[in-house]
Amino acid sequence: MKNPQVTILMPVHNGERYLREAIDSILKQSFTDFEFLIIDDGSTDGSTTIVKSYEDPRIRLIANPENHGTVHVLNQGISEAKGTYIARMDADDISLPTRLEKQVHFMDNHPEIGISGTAMRLIKNGKLKNTRTLPETDEELKIQLLFSTCFFHPTVIMRSDLAKAHPYPENLIYTQDYNYWTSLADKTAFANIPETLLYFREHAGQLSSRKADLQVSNARHIRSGYLQRMIGTPSPEELETHHRIAENRGDVNLQAAERWLVKLLALNEAGNRFERTVLQQEISRKWWLTCRKNMNHNRETLAAYLRSPLSAHYRPERIKYWKFVLRCIAGRND
Repeated sequence: MKNPQVTILMPVHNGERYLREAIDSILKQSFTDFEFLIIDDGSTDGSTTIVKSYEDPRIRLIANPENHGTVHVLNQGISEAKGTYIARMDADDISLPTRLEKQVHFMDNHPEIGISGTAMRLIKNGKLKNTRTLPETDEELKIQLLFSTCFFHPTVIMRSDLAKAHPYPENLIYTQDYNYWTSLADKTAFANIPETLLYFREHAGQLSSRKADLQVSNARHIRSGYLQRMIGTPSPEELETHHRIAENRGDVNLQAAERWLVKLLALNEAGNRFERTVLQQEISRKWWLTCRKNMNHNRETLAAYLRSPLSAHYRPERIKYWKFVLRCIAGRND
């Protein structure tokens, strides 16, 4: 019996509330050549019973008697996967019907890409909210990693041989995706499809809600290591500024931010790590976002944004730009 083209890997731990909706969204895919590997990681609710209630032969359930954590389960699934590709799925999300069809088609037609993701739309309080996107090209995504993760984890599809050769690092839990992408950045090419193919559910029970402080500290550790590897070693003050920019915080000193971002461009010129124009555009975008978040809605902020050479390579959306301008002129802080 031939192996399936795709293994859909879905960890579950006490996920009964949304589990049926997640499973049904996979079983309704237009692409059908897959195995659905569900690993129940020591659930104490009815998750295992729900999975067992399905008779679809593509479902393969592994029930761990004890909870080992997400990284362990992901690597367990990678080891067990039979597909040419491994597609991630979470037990509280919804894959749109053509997700696998479009992602497999993309990977088949781009053999140089080892990992790709998609855009996603947020579900909050049972309602569809905003769409979230990330950069699309390999160069943009490797630059994105200087600041934060470059994929929405549950949208990812990867080549099995790559994942089996390089499983998830087992340190820095709760930021396993950001840790993983930085570890693979020099091993394969990345891409994102700019189409929404998954609905991501946001709710209070998620690890991202319960482990927020640890996620921030672990992300800082990962970000620091990748920054030093790719660009160079900043001073402690510069590194703190970089973290605050990456975290989209409202307490960034704009003068310090401008100095650091200009220096980051200069360091890249010296090391020639990233293509100049792509990095300039991303750094210009970060400058815009930082000013918009930290403007205190006054004329000084507007002047700082406009006079900086960092503003030259990114054009904000017109509506957002004029709202920024008008609030700065009016001195509004809302």
